[in-house]
This record gives sequence, structure tokens and C-alpha cells, in this order.
Amino acid sequence: MYTLQELAQKAKTAPVTTRGEDNLGQKQAEMQAAVPVTAHETVPPVVYQQGWVFPLISFSDIINWLLRYWLLILLMAALGAAAGIAFGKTAKPRFTAGTDILVSPSNLQLVPNDVYATSMQAESQLMDVESKLRVLTSGNVLQRVVDELKLQDDPEFNGTETSLLSALVGSAKKDADGMDPAQAKNISALRELSSRIDARRPERSYLINLSAWAREPEKAVLLANAVAKAFQEEVAQNEQDGAARAARALTEPLNELKQAATEAEMKVAQFRNAQGLQTGNAGGLVSAQSLTETNTQLVGALSRQAEAKSRYDELTSAKNQALDPSATLQSSTLTALRTQYATLKQRVDAMTMTYGPRYPELVSAQSQLSGLQAQISQETSRILRAAKLDLEQANSVVETLRRQTETARSAVSLDTDAQVTLNDLERDRLAKTTLYQTYLTRAQEIAQRQQIDTTNIRIVSTALPPKSRSWPPGTALLAIAGAIVGGGMGGGLALLFGFVGAMRGQRRTV
Repeated sequence: MYTLQELAQKAKTAPVTTRGEDNLGQKQAEMQAAVPVTAHETVPPVVYQQGWVFPLISFSDIINWLLRYWLLILLMAALGAAAGIAFGKTAKPRFTAGTDILVSPSNLQLVPNDVYATSMQAESQLMDVESKLRVLTSGNVLQRVVDELKLQDDPEFNGTETSLLSALVGSAKKDADGMDPAQAKNISALRELSSRIDARRPERSYLINLSAWAREPEKAVLLANAVAKAFQEEVAQNEQDGAARAARALTEPLNELKQAATEAEMKVAQFRNAQGLQTGNAGGLVSAQSLTETNTQLVGALSRQAEAKSRYDELTSAKNQALDPSATLQSSTLTALRTQYATLKQRVDAMTMTYGPRYPELVSAQSQLSGLQAQISQETSRILRAAKLDLEQANSVVETLRRQTETARSAVSLDTDAQVTLNDLERDRLAKTTLYQTYLTRAQEIAQRQQIDTTNIRIVSTALPPKSRSWPPGTALLAIAGAIVGGGMGGGLALLFGFVGAMRGQRRTV
């Protein structure tokens, strides 16, 4: 048994190692100060229940722990390397194949008036490319690939593939209640294919990088090329469907437009027939054209009437002067007779001055001269009658044309009022027929546009078989990584064991 003085002395001489020991010594000193001690009094020792005390750890302690458990670290590194090699040998490989697709925002200008307008703004073009990038991974494109490659019958895609892990824990994939097995396989193939496709667009580029992976290199190539081909077909089909919708939208009102145009034409024809309106080749009314022609004829008839009257007046004034030279221009026969008369008259005058009035030749010449005068008189009378007849005919023609002009003018006046209504009907007919013709022409153009592929999507580089797998990494790399991880875990265990041992030793010391 120790006295209080001996305990106090032992507390003063004891080394201070931890905070718990310092507190213990302080408590003992306080107890000694509070309790008076006599020379012959004995007190039992005071015992305190202590917990775990964390020791101070230095770098040399860590090195010693690692060296102490080096065999454990080496064993864990070997196990890690073996696990890495085993994973590399047993894991299902992935082979990735890629292709580049150039998606030009502007389509081929094969038709002058296309359905789709081309935007020249860069932002709109980039949005168009981004939209087509979403189409590349859409369900329609993937369904085309599934149908083309029969992926719904491939165990790698339809969810029927078994592995060691699935055999141990059981398959977690279950078909929906009541779902057709074929439909379930198709959906499983779509989901699996969607998880294996990756499409990205580099910045400031219209190029799309497409990659697809599979368990075999050849199948990866088939997937990448099939997706690219299906993407081209889907975009072309979308444009054709859009053109078909536009054609249907234009074709639906064609019957109504045709009926409206036909009714407008019938109204024009019925009104024209009811009013007796006839249209000439120039497009104007026949009555107006007739009035114009009658006026033209009347002007010509008046001109001929004036000429006939002038001629008749001239012949009338020269009636008593048959031998007057001013009338010689009226007839070639009369001119020839007057020429003969003048020649014979000169001869008669010459013989009268030379011979007597009973000279036989003079008598014969005078007889001939009288005959020529009679012929000139007859010709003059005939010309006068012809001129009078021409004047009467000219007067008759003028009078007839004047009556026709008055009649045509009255008809034109009546037709003008009806023409106003006819013009309204013609404008309505023209508008409806033009609209119908426009719709019909545009519908036929768009119908033909459906047969043309104007998409400007080109596959820049086709997919090639990869040289190595993309996952998992190489066996050597996996072995190195496994050794590093295993060694790290062994080092962690070594430090843990050393730390626990230090804590136990510290507790025994206290």
C-alpha cells in the first residue's frame, strides 16, 4: 500500500505521454491538496477506467509497418494482378467502329421552286444539323437497323444472351406482362442498340462522328455502316413525307376550286348568250368591232361618193363641149376619137381652102367628120350615164352604211351596259381559274418532287474493322493496374494492422 505522499511523488516523477495521463496526474495532485495526510495514515490506490488512447505516429513508424507486412503487400499485389488478368481473359470484349457523315444544311437545288426553303443564316444551319444529329439516334433510324440486320433474333441484342454472372444471380430482364415475345425482343434490341450508338458533332463543323460497338469487329462495322445508311434513308423519307403532306394539302381543295372555276365560266357564257354578246378574235365585242369596221367602210364610201360626184359634175359641164380637150381624160376611146376628129378636121379645112365644096374627097371627109362627131357624142353620153350610175351607187352605199352605223352604234350602246356586268363576271372567272391552275400546277410539281432525293448527306469515310478492342484494356495493362490496386490495398491493411498494434501497446503502457 502507498501513502498519499508516495503517490504524489510517483506522479511527479512519472513521464507525461498523453493528454489522458496529464489529466490523471492533475486529478491526483488536486486530491492530495484537498485531503490532509497524517504521518501514519494509509489510503487505498485510486483506479480510473480509460478508453482507447491514440498514439503519436511518425513517418518512421509507417515505414516500419510497411516493411513488417511486406509479405502481405506482395500477396495482395499478386492477387490484384491475377484478378486483372482473369478479368481481361473472361470479360466480354467491345470492338468500336466509327464513320464520318457530312450533313450539309443546304439541299441539292434540283428544282427551281422547292418545297423546303434554304436558310443562309449560320445559326439556322447549325440548328438544322443539330436536329439531324438527333434524328441519327432516333427510334426510326434504329428500327431500320434492327429490321435490316435482324437484331431482334441476335442473342447479343434481344436479351437472351447468358453469361456466368447472369447464370449465378439470375436474369434481371423480364418481359412486360402480356407483351408479345417478338415485340419484347424487338424492344430489347432497340434499347441495346441505342446504348451502343454514339454520335457527336465537332465544334464549328457540319461533320458528325458516329461510333458503334459490338462483341465482334465485323459486327461493329456492320452496325456503323447500317446506322449511317438508315440515317440517309430516314432523312430522305422525312422530306418525301413532307412533300407528300404538302401535295395532299394542295390536292384536297382542287375539287372545290375546279367546281368554282367551272361555275364562273358557265355564268360568263350564260350571261353572254342571254345578252347576245359575242367576242371577236381580239377579245372585244363583235358589235364594237362591227361599228369600227362600218365606220371605216363609211369613210371609204364617202370618199368614193365625192369622186363620183366630181366626175359626174365634170362630165355634165363638158356635155355641150364634146370636143373640149378638158374631157379627154375621161375615156381612152373618147381620146382616140377626138384625135381622129382633130386630124380629119385639119384635112377638111385644108381641102376646103384648096378645092371647092363639091370636091368629092372633101365631101367624103366631111361625111367622116360628121360620123366622128356622132361617135364622140355617143361616147360622151355613155360616159355620162356611167358616171351617173357610179354616183347613184356611191350615194346608195353611203346611205346604207350610215344606216348600219346607226344600228351598230345603238347595239354598242346596249352592249356597253351589259359589258360592265360581263367584266365583273370575267374578273371572277379569271381569278378562280387562275387559282385553280396555280394549285393544280403546284400539286403536280410537288407530287413529282416526292420521287426526287435532294438531301445532301454524304458518308465521308466508311467504317473499318478496328485493330484492337476498345474494352476491356489490354491484359498487361489490367495486370499492372490490378497489381497497383492490390498492392495499395495490402499497404492499407499493413498500415491498419500497425496502427491497431500501436494503440494496443499504448494502452498496455498506460
